[in-house]
Amino acid sequence: MILDRSHRWHQSVRVWSLLALGALGVLAGGGCMESGDAVAAASAFDSRTLTVGKERRQYALYTPQRLPPAGERSLVLVFHGGEGSPDKIARQTGFNEVADAQGFLVAYPRSIEHWNDGRATTQSYGDDIGFARALIDALVADAGVDPRRVYATGASNGGMMTLRLACEANDAIAAFAPVIASFPVPYVERCRPERAVDILMINGRKDRLIRWGGGRIPKGRRAGVGGEVIPVAQTVDWWRTHNGCASPTRDDLADRVDDGTTVVRERNGACERGGSVIFFAIEGGGHTWPGSPVPANALAGRISQELSASQVIWQFFADKRL
Repeated sequence: MILDRSHRWHQSVRVWSLLALGALGVLAGGGCMESGDAVAAASAFDSRTLTVGKERRQYALYTPQRLPPAGERSLVLVFHGGEGSPDKIARQTGFNEVADAQGFLVAYPRSIEHWNDGRATTQSYGDDIGFARALIDALVADAGVDPRRVYATGASNGGMMTLRLACEANDAIAAFAPVIASFPVPYVERCRPERAVDILMINGRKDRLIRWGGGRIPKGRRAGVGGEVIPVAQTVDWWRTHNGCASPTRDDLADRVDDGTTVVRERNGACERGGSVIFFAIEGGGHTWPGSPVPANALAGRISQELSASQVIWQFFADKRL
């Protein structure tokens, strides 16, 4: 999968924020910090470890300068792609900058090469559901996270891990946003969420790895460990059916940038069982994170600059609670 083959690891990297707070406050309903909120001395991007069973697992935690009081803090879990790393996905998504403006914590778990996302080809890579749950518990206890305000997103292998969490950890995570991902075959048959789920998906129609029409995932250098996924539209429809949603409303978003991509948005707001489903189809988009400033390789394809996936995802998460 895309997103990184580097195994570099930040060792307690501390950086002063270079963005004025509110610089990203153009987000509708973004919920910028109020003047009375708690203030930290500096932003911090720290590498940490956590013991899960017999395994020593790694993650990075980004703490912005300004946060709500302990016990009221939101947490976004960001899962990197196959053979990726926290530092690379942080640069590609720009989630630290969104956190600076909006005041939430970002945790970047690190996989054991690949996330155990439900494919037969990834099942040997560790107890990642257990890792996610243990990480949430640790940050609720130690970082002042509100357990009702935990969210998950990820790209590629990390996006499929996000889908698995939506199936198996929806009691601990309020909302989900898988990017360039679809349900693996045959894992979709085992998905049994305990509640209606708030989920936002973003996929490129020209994705050559997680193909729009589903099928085999390429295997090998820069591609990953293979496997098979169902068509993207079937994954979206699966969540609509699970939530009991009516037909979605469709919007063709304004073409703001001449980059060879356009965006179609489909929204299901009123679902019989609750929850919501929002889907962004990136026409001309590849196996990439929309809005990323980091160039993609030829296999990954085109990056759309028509929207910032990270800003859109935070907008979606901001009002969701368990």
